[in-house]
Amino acid sequence: MKVWDLHCDTLAELRYAVRRGQPKDFARCDLMVDMDKLTRGDYLLQCFACFVNLGEEPLNPLQACLEEIDIYEQLLAQFPRLMRVRTPEDIRALPGSGRIGAMLTVEEGGVCLDDPAVLRTLYRLGVRMMTLTWNHPNGLAHPNSVPGNADDVWPCAAVTDKGVTEQGMAFLEEMERLRMIVDVSHLSDAGFWDVVRCTTRPFAASHSNARALCGHVRNLTDEMIRAMGERGCLIGLNYCASFLDANPDRHAVESRVTDMARHARYLCDLGGEDILALGSDFDGIGGRLELTGAQDMPKLADGLLQAGFTERQVEKIFYKNAMRFFEENL
Repeated sequence: MKVWDLHCDTLAELRYAVRRGQPKDFARCDLMVDMDKLTRGDYLLQCFACFVNLGEEPLNPLQACLEEIDIYEQLLAQFPRLMRVRTPEDIRALPGSGRIGAMLTVEEGGVCLDDPAVLRTLYRLGVRMMTLTWNHPNGLAHPNSVPGNADDVWPCAAVTDKGVTEQGMAFLEEMERLRMIVDVSHLSDAGFWDVVRCTTRPFAASHSNARALCGHVRNLTDEMIRAMGERGCLIGLNYCASFLDANPDRHAVESRVTDMARHARYLCDLGGEDILALGSDFDGIGGRLELTGAQDMPKLADGLLQAGFTERQVEKIFYKNAMRFFEENL
């Protein structure tokens, strides 16, 4: 079963390793995503996010982002089987190529330093999807969780009074003009509805689940899921235990395939079966994981089939919905 994954944090982990003076060999290493694991998982495409933590990053955030783009370029040069994907034409060429697609994204709109010229430059460098925020407020928008603001930040209260800023609105307009996908994962509840109100094109939540099943604010409410379904949007199923497991003991949560299937069913029932894709969050999650890396994706396919999804539906979730969405919207 081919796999198209909307989100991983592998570039950041590779950058941290270089900064420590202990670079990793992407051919095979201890990360959740490497060439060997992508091959064993039968991947069609991996979206590689440039992740920057504004709260802890010692570098200028744009510099940190550019270092991760440079690592992405090095991977493309070192591994000819990786195929750069930026256009609908690239997507159409991918299935018969025998290669694994690599699409560049950004997780933290603050790397743009509130400057649309930086946004346009990132687009020229290949970035095709971007979250407005991560877990910290920036000049574009407010997120739904800020580490340190609560004793138990997983979960914490949704932000319903602060959304997309005036500058963020200008960025939304420019992202739509560029045909860069707006990613609402991490965005506050108020910000989500700002995006619904102020955009015209389909957008994505690259790695979010259903809040009704697990009350974490990183997940989507029923109203959000319905709105995304009506707009033709895309949701990437997140494998993080905190967004899957409703166990009130938040220190004992687990990431299980059965819970992934439960969230998948709920999202499809509310938003339609065209809405759901995969957004693993690999190399950005830890803890008790049934899926420990990209090589384990057949376990998820089997779990969805055992939960009553048809082969056709699993194919849509695993790669066809994402392939169609990006081909139509890039």
